[in-house]
Amino acid sequence: MKNDKHPAKSKNRIIIFTVTVLTVVCAAIIFVSYSVFQNYLETSLIRSSESSLRLVSDSIDSDLANVYRLVRFCRTNPSIADYIDSNPEPGSVKSVATFDRISEEFGSNSSSSYIPRLAVVTGEHFLQIVSVTYSSTANLSRELPSQDFFQRLLDADDYDFSTGFIKDPFYRNGIQILPIVRPITYRFSSATGGCLFIELSPALFTDAFKRYQTEEDSRIYLNLPGHCYCFEEGTLKETEGFTVHGTVNNAALLSDTLVQKVTDFRGVNTILATIPIDMTGCSISVSISLSRLHSQQLFMWLGIFSVLIMITIAGVIFMRRRIAGEKEKNDLEYKMLQSQINPHFIYNTLNSIKWMATVQGSEGIAEMTTALAKLLKSLSKGTSLKVPIREELSLLRDYCTIQSYRYGGTIDVSIRVDDPAIEDSGIVKFTLQPLVENAIFHGVEPKGSGHIDVHLRFENELIRIDVTDDGVGMSPEKAEAILKNGSETKSEFFRELGVYNVNRRLQFEYGEQAGITITSKVGEGTTMTVRIPAGK
Repeated sequence: MKNDKHPAKSKNRIIIFTVTVLTVVCAAIIFVSYSVFQNYLETSLIRSSESSLRLVSDSIDSDLANVYRLVRFCRTNPSIADYIDSNPEPGSVKSVATFDRISEEFGSNSSSSYIPRLAVVTGEHFLQIVSVTYSSTANLSRELPSQDFFQRLLDADDYDFSTGFIKDPFYRNGIQILPIVRPITYRFSSATGGCLFIELSPALFTDAFKRYQTEEDSRIYLNLPGHCYCFEEGTLKETEGFTVHGTVNNAALLSDTLVQKVTDFRGVNTILATIPIDMTGCSISVSISLSRLHSQQLFMWLGIFSVLIMITIAGVIFMRRRIAGEKEKNDLEYKMLQSQINPHFIYNTLNSIKWMATVQGSEGIAEMTTALAKLLKSLSKGTSLKVPIREELSLLRDYCTIQSYRYGGTIDVSIRVDDPAIEDSGIVKFTLQPLVENAIFHGVEPKGSGHIDVHLRFENELIRIDVTDDGVGMSPEKAEAILKNGSETKSEFFRELGVYNVNRRLQFEYGEQAGITITSKVGEGTTMTVRIPAGK
């Protein structure tokens, strides 16, 4: 009785081993993918934010360029220099003419809406332009020099924005402004005769920030020397700045972009991309939305996990099919073993019968028992091994000898080998005998007599073996059924080894390119063709 318990355990062990290996491989893939895709997603998000922030900085720089152009005009215009030299009284022709010239230039400047106040100030007088809704009665020539920021900004070699945004000291409502103070020299001297005072509105920055689309947990910042402003609800609010933990290298598109890992004023860990703007020591920053990064990572992991699950399932299915194939192969070999009777006992008995027949002069009996003894001896060597075609043909001749005596000489079998080298190639043992037996039972026997031709030849890199009979033939449906489901009558000598099982054994051994094909015509005969790779 066959024991199915141990094969089942082996099958389960193989599947468990396969799943374990695939799990380890998948874990390794996930680890590598995490490193690669984490860096890829982070870099992509940083560069996307950098590109958007670059558009904001370009807009701010464009407005700043207009402001700087107005500053240069006021510091270099001859009319203004004459005004500084002569220091005329308010309302004089020169004062009015100079004011008109400044107003003309101011009105033609496309960024003038971001300058609520512009003033040219001498030691005693001043000319100023203010917005329509922005009036003041302050005497700038007297009050401006008294401001804390004045002398520092006036003496600076370049623009100094370290004051940050302050309340306008000359306006009772105290709106926020960023002061600019630059010296104006006499026309024919390098000595300072007056100054230019400009107030910049925060709107120059906030209007650009409003065009930047940020995620809910992302923030955009304006960084001035000693000051950090967060853009919230349409205004700039000064914050405590950031705690920097490190720099992210090779993440930005341009070299002047700084990418850092920071903790912001809310205590949130984030990634900060910073781009300089055209203001000395100033920049704008954006915190990268981690929620967006996490959502992209989630989609990425779902995709990777789905692929890995599919790979694991495919691997398990493949192993199950392979195990099923091995089981079928083992079953075929087991059936072959079942077909063996006790060969040693019968072999010795047949030898005794042979000697008795020889002594009594019965040569036919001696020849028949010798052939049968050889077949049984071959069976005792096993059925799963390949043998040279020469040995397979020798066994076939012994089998044909037995059948010739059995049918009284009405069956004639011829064997033709086109090339002697064919006989050195290997073949699965007991491949040809079931085919010849099938030709006898289904072809020649119903007819009463006939001829069977076994023809071996090379066909490209294969060996082709045709077993042809001139018997009654069979329908295409019958031929197809024999190869697909083994519907033919089982072999008499090889009980469980019909044509179907021979075909399966060949395909297991050599692959799908090997096997048996059947060509038959009712009333004319049948040809069974075996194709196997040449070689041992």
